[in-house]
Amino acid sequence: MNSAIFVHMDTTSNVVLTRGLHADDFQRVIIHRPNNLLLLNPAISEGEFETHTGLKVIRGHYEVEQFFQMIARRKNNTDIRWIDFTDLTMVKELTPLEISELLYLGHMKTHLHSPFFYKLQNDFVYFDMGDDLLRVYYRYIDEFYRILAKKITAIIYQEVNDQRPFFRRKLIEVPTLPIDLVKELRELLKDGLAFNFPKAKLTSKAVEIPLYAVEEAGSRLSNQSLRQKEKVGTLTYLTKQAQWQLAIDPEWI
Repeated sequence: MNSAIFVHMDTTSNVVLTRGLHADDFQRVIIHRPNNLLLLNPAISEGEFETHTGLKVIRGHYEVEQFFQMIARRKNNTDIRWIDFTDLTMVKELTPLEISELLYLGHMKTHLHSPFFYKLQNDFVYFDMGDDLLRVYYRYIDEFYRILAKKITAIIYQEVNDQRPFFRRKLIEVPTLPIDLVKELRELLKDGLAFNFPKAKLTSKAVEIPLYAVEEAGSRLSNQSLRQKEKVGTLTYLTKQAQWQLAIDPEWI
């Protein structure tokens, strides 16, 4: 089965650090589609130069979607850092202080004040950290819950159908993991949570995914190290009922 997915969420600034989610998981699911991007890596080859900020921009919905498709296909995206914006006119209204905050954000991959700029009206700030890590600011945190729900559903869909005998190859549909169920994990996500897919228990009746408390969500943890962490619950998909269930250890509620 797939590698584990690690999540650490800071609900104060709506920033989420993940391992195991990728550019295509992000761009296929988000509802607030960016129409323009300000690229926070000055050395990137894509985009056109914007003189006021000294950064490059990608303008227009079509060009942004093409950019997203390109980075989804590419294996190494460590130079991908962007913030979306609504109107290029307002980009040109940014003060030197605001530009310096943007440069700091792009270089340090963390915010000085708010990561959401009034003049840009941005919904996201996106960083590919390399080594399978993403760090993304979400104006609307439900966007992340949808991404995580879709990713988990896709993994279970693949696993359920891979287990079927060849002569019974009619694909089984798996309903999307409900967002409300994902939201029940909010407090655990704030502390750091691992979905340990390699150790999922598969039977003819269910798929059980063990959940572990993992503070160092950015670390590349092995199955051995995960076993040494504290199990906090189980996410279960009941195959015959086509239903999802979440059980959290009472000590962690």
